[in-house]
Amino acid sequence: MLNALAKRKRSLHIYILTWDFAMLYALEREWLPVYKLDWCTHRRVHFRMDDKHPAGASHHEKIVVVDDNTAFVGGFDLTRSRWDTPKHAPKDPRRVNPYGLAYPPFHDVQMVVDGEAAAALGELARERWHRATKRKMPAVRATSGMCWPDGVKPDLDNVDIAIARTRSAYNGADAIREVERLYLDAIEAARQYVYIENQYVTSSAVGDVLARRLQEEKGPEIVLVVPRETAGWLEQLTMDVLRARLIERLKRADRYERLKVYYPDIPGLVDGCVCVHGKIMIVDDTLVRVGSSNLSNRSMSFDTECDVAIEAGEERVANSIRGFRDR
Repeated sequence: MLNALAKRKRSLHIYILTWDFAMLYALEREWLPVYKLDWCTHRRVHFRMDDKHPAGASHHEKIVVVDDNTAFVGGFDLTRSRWDTPKHAPKDPRRVNPYGLAYPPFHDVQMVVDGEAAAALGELARERWHRATKRKMPAVRATSGMCWPDGVKPDLDNVDIAIARTRSAYNGADAIREVERLYLDAIEAARQYVYIENQYVTSSAVGDVLARRLQEEKGPEIVLVVPRETAGWLEQLTMDVLRARLIERLKRADRYERLKVYYPDIPGLVDGCVCVHGKIMIVDDTLVRVGSSNLSNRSMSFDTECDVAIEAGEERVANSIRGFRDR
């Protein structure tokens, strides 16, 4: 599709920057991306792989920016076996990979923004491109028409949006740990509840603050929605074990029975489980965040991450956050 767009629109440039992944993940990644997305595409489709990170780190953020006026941020990787509907029907015939093979229900969430928030994410993307390639991506001139997706009704308008990042110190660039700071501050500020959906729950720093809040006599309810088990042998041997340990620690700290841990189950789903890949946190109907960061030590300090958040300063925003939570 991107190649066809470049051919049809003479002024369109498309920039694709992906993680230059470790060979450990080779069997889980698409093969020969440089051949498919650079050598065999239009000259205005610019594809690069980013290896500007410490050894063992990954670029985990997921951002798409269109003309600096619309942007998408969330947990979705633009790859196979990610499509689904909110119903997560157990036998949806459309939920197949490119080879026609069915895969289990997949749950993920993005936030789409426009205006100044999209422009700020465009600046972030250009900075990342320059850091990876040593080449500058041209700034986008303001356009009058909006690129908001057809059929998508905004939940909110005229609201401030925050961007939280994680970046390792590398090549003279300072470390950025906004993702972790926002998690810790938001949980500390909770008065009624903390609702979390996340693929992993293994962060020691987040575990510390959750345990401390559970030990308070009048602390908030804590609700965790996680996958029954993660996908892939590597995650099951590492992240699932660490998650089990942290949840046991939270259970011990839950002196007032305010901790609830769930995994989603779909009636009629015989094989596999719902893959919870989304990264969401909602606090007291006053804060919502959606992004790429897992509740893992890597996402707090090591990998590259990007989340977006909205804080309720008025009742209409609180109502929208509440509606999103319930939905």
